[in-house]
Amino acid sequence: MSDFSGKVAFAIGTGRCGTQFLSKVLHHERGVASTHERNPLNESFHRYCQWYRLPVDHEGFLQTKEREIQKDLQTHQFSFEASAFLSLSVQELFERFDARFISMVRRPDQVVNSFWSKNWYAETAVWQDKIKAPGYQDLAKEHHFFSRLLPRAGEFAQWEGMSRVGKLAWFWNTVNLEILAQLQKLPQEQWRIFKLEELNYQTYQTLRDFLGIKPGLSEGSYKAMTQERPNRRRHILTVADWSDDQIADFESQVKPAAEQLGYEYQVHHLSPVSEQTTQKHILLRPKKMLQIIGKKLVPQAITKDSAKYG
Repeated sequence: MSDFSGKVAFAIGTGRCGTQFLSKVLHHERGVASTHERNPLNESFHRYCQWYRLPVDHEGFLQTKEREIQKDLQTHQFSFEASAFLSLSVQELFERFDARFISMVRRPDQVVNSFWSKNWYAETAVWQDKIKAPGYQDLAKEHHFFSRLLPRAGEFAQWEGMSRVGKLAWFWNTVNLEILAQLQKLPQEQWRIFKLEELNYQTYQTLRDFLGIKPGLSEGSYKAMTQERPNRRRHILTVADWSDDQIADFESQVKPAAEQLGYEYQVHHLSPVSEQTTQKHILLRPKKMLQIIGKKLVPQAITKDSAKYG
């Protein structure tokens, strides 16, 4: 661990939450090797095993990650990877690399609508024997199957009957709660939570200081990159397009994590903002997060969701 201490960090989240943008920004900092979803199959398979509690040895996953990080550090002082696929691998990565973690969070309705446009849960899942983990199903890419989690056993039937918005809301809530539970097990100096909606240069400087990266990227260059966010999608849904059933599903599913992260989730209070909203960024320190949460989190059993699986 001493070889990696202070040199490795990961950004995690649900996906569609700013991790790719962050990797792009840090790529322009001196001495930083920054990547996004470096090895989707390795990372998503580990997340699949973690979620379904499969007794798989971690060493293959970690050895692969170690080789990647060592290659970074041959030419750079710091190795950074942003990948939502690593969101359930926090403890293993911390123990191996003494890594720091940035959890990226984003307004739940925007994440749900963004996933909708990416066809998440648009196809029906096949899962007969709920005692076992679901078998591989052919989606566009292998890592799509491993990363698009389903509720465990007893929750699946209820999930299956929900609207697609509800299923995606379940995913946002579940992954964020799992991340919070993992981070709370680490020393407080090892992690921070950032809200994508309030990303500005000043808070980015705080993020950079947390990682121990020397200042390099100018405010002008940073602002220019906020106007060229990766994977920006046009003609995306907003809450104004949702039916009453979709709204009910959304509100019931996102409530636990939304309240703990300080997000509004009641749709009549939400403005129908498109994905093209300007980013700023706010930092939530661990002590403040613990005050918001109020009590120790435990990984919650998955709430409800359905069988649309794309």
